Amino acid sequence: MKRRDFFKSSVVAGSALAASSVITTGVPAAETVPGDQRAKAKLRFCCQPGLPPGNNDEAKFQWMKTNGFDAVEIGDPGNMESAKNWKKKADDAGLQIASIYFGGAEGPLMSEDPAVRQKGLDESKAKMEIAAAMDCPVLVYVPVRGSQPESVRNLPERVLWERTVAVLKDLGPMAAALKTNVILEPLRRGEAWFMRQVSQAACLAKEAGVPGLGVLGDTYHMYTEEANSMAAFIAGGDFVQHVHLGSGQGRVLPTAENHSAKGHTHTDAFRGLKYIGYTGVVSFECGIGGSGDRAVEIPKCLDYLRKCWEEA
Repeated sequence: MKRRDFFKSSVVAGSALAASSVITTGVPAAETVPGDQRAKAKLRFCCQPGLPPGNNDEAKFQWMKTNGFDAVEIGDPGNMESAKNWKKKADDAGLQIASIYFGGAEGPLMSEDPAVRQKGLDESKAKMEIAAAMDCPVLVYVPVRGSQPESVRNLPERVLWERTVAVLKDLGPMAAALKTNVILEPLRRGEAWFMRQVSQAACLAKEAGVPGLGVLGDTYHMYTEEANSMAAFIAGGDFVQHVHLGSGQGRVLPTAENHSAKGHTHTDAFRGLKYIGYTGVVSFECGIGGSGDRAVEIPKCLDYLRKCWEEA
């Protein structure tokens, strides 16, 4: 794909456009866009340990299982011993570990110094081995954040693009060999200045052309950066392997009162996920908002989202 094509607006797919009547910015990875796959789509809930009620992880995990969650998403476990401890807690509660965060390798991976970059690759391999020990299918990876050193922040987008593709070509086969996946997460402006849309992340993964890669869509970020959330997920197509949920009004539970921003709704987002036959988890990456009772507000949100899924 020529770099200039990245900036063109394009129709996501004829069938998707007929359903949504929208055009998304950015080039969709057209070859990854499936036909209508709604028959196989599933709604599976996940969240991070800080959200549910409970005095310890075991109590939180049991509450999650009782209240309809399928999986838990944790941060960087740090080491293999910690990873196995998290795995046991999840297994005991009957939950899958759906994802972990990539951790500190992001900065080194974008370095111009080959020795520093190799350090990043070594750290990445260690994270992948941890994920494999946890039967975790997703390592969330953000190539460039606002916190990157000035030497990276000043790089032209073309260089960032090429460097990210090169990193993915190294990381993808490592991940695939360990039966996990490196999942690119676009962030909103203010948190990142590069790769802010699902279609952009899918194009990066496609250009890398190796196994072990995927894309994450986070509705909190998408409501700022995407023209339409349904079209964004369809643009990501088969690369979409993980989803984060947050209200368009803030990093809080999506509800009927705060569900939308700039014309987006979680029904729109779910319509796109259903169209691509999504069977991964949708994971709460948000807080409660206000002083509500978690044991009341979370089930209420689950009911609301199930309604959105049915309407989609």
